[in-house]
Amino acid sequence: MSIADPLKLLSSRPDLRVIARLASLQMVSLALVALTAGTVLCAWLVPAVATLLPHGWSLMKVNTALCLLLGTGSLALSRNRQTARHLMVSRVLAGALLVIAGSVLLEHLTGTASGFDILLAADATSSRPGRMALQTSVFFLLLGLTLLFVRSRKSPISNMADALTLAMVVLTLVVLSGYCFGAARLFGESSDTRTSPHTLVCMALLVFVKIGRRAESGHFSVLLGIGIGSRIARSVLPFALLLPFLMVSGSAYTTRQGWLSASYAAALSASVISVALFGLVILMAGRINELERDLRDMSLTDDLTGILNRRGFNLLGEQAVLQARRDQSPLTVLFFDLDGLKQVNDSFGHEAGSQFLVDVATLLRNTFRGSDIVARIGGDEFAVVVHDGGAKAKVAMARMDESAAAMNRNGSRGYPISYSVGEASRELTGDDSFEQLVSRADAMMYEQKQSKRRLGRQRGTVGVIGV
Repeated sequence: MSIADPLKLLSSRPDLRVIARLASLQMVSLALVALTAGTVLCAWLVPAVATLLPHGWSLMKVNTALCLLLGTGSLALSRNRQTARHLMVSRVLAGALLVIAGSVLLEHLTGTASGFDILLAADATSSRPGRMALQTSVFFLLLGLTLLFVRSRKSPISNMADALTLAMVVLTLVVLSGYCFGAARLFGESSDTRTSPHTLVCMALLVFVKIGRRAESGHFSVLLGIGIGSRIARSVLPFALLLPFLMVSGSAYTTRQGWLSASYAAALSASVISVALFGLVILMAGRINELERDLRDMSLTDDLTGILNRRGFNLLGEQAVLQARRDQSPLTVLFFDLDGLKQVNDSFGHEAGSQFLVDVATLLRNTFRGSDIVARIGGDEFAVVVHDGGAKAKVAMARMDESAAAMNRNGSRGYPISYSVGEASRELTGDDSFEQLVSRADAMMYEQKQSKRRLGRQRGTVGVIGV
């Protein structure tokens, strides 16, 4: 595996927070479908319940309600980390769903009635008793097939499941279009044999759950990833699905109400759609910039201390030297090395060592100005670029020594905060590169550390800056 392969895997890895939120929404969606279908099924079986429901409930046929319950149960039993028995029951329910949907579809194709539609309850008020709409039966057939392949991953069968799921999305949108634009043939054959509004809502909820399930392993997984593309897709998808319906529906409504002629409504719709797409582009650009900024911050920041890492230090340091050269202004580089970090790790544990690093980073942040460049550039090495000459750097170091001494007097750590430091300054007319300044400061720091070792002592705070 090449170095690039793990990076590709990382960018396509699912976002666990999104998955957790999606799982909760899926359970709520399934509960709503089960509640709706269960109530309608009870109304068909128990006439007393029917009197409590609003007019139009019977447009969801008894077989439709039963199929919704079968699909809901199969989806609930097929989620991740289910036992083999649960998966087997899920497939049995999917098979029953296929049998019912297939029989209804056959009735539509042949024009014959099998009597299966009124097996559970009579439907005397309908011209086609108990028969669900053609669109509804096709939807359940697609749902049943996808539920048989629910755990298929990265295979031709998985691709087929994704294609069937996409077909469910298209069918649901077609039925929705029929309601939005008054195209009755898109949602049924007659006033009493059609995909009812409450059936359509249940279909949309099941499609949402099904897409979420396929996103765990299929091509829809791009919607759950942690990469920039996945985040943008999640942001844009609601607008991409709903915006055309809202715009065209609004245009059709104004025409039906007589507020605008068809030509004026079309012209205004085109203008509004253009503005909406323009806003969508702005939204996407802002989102991309935000994600890019987050990635840049992560790549330039030390995870433990929250200050710059070596990459960030080199990037900003080079710019600072170039700016100082243009302005002919002084600039100082300070190079720190902690004294005794290994002993702290060995004696007090790595948590104490990490806290040592965090404390020093806090000291540096509190000592130097926000315009100065503070970074952790190695395991126990820190560096600062001060936008002034050595005199101001020495004043800042004196403040830092006092703060470190106060922390050591507190005595709560069990070990002293100690460091060695070297300084390298750029003269007003100097031509030193940033790399040369860092190397000189590093050499000065090393001389001071060696001097401490020769003297056989390690101080709680540093007194003299290497010059």
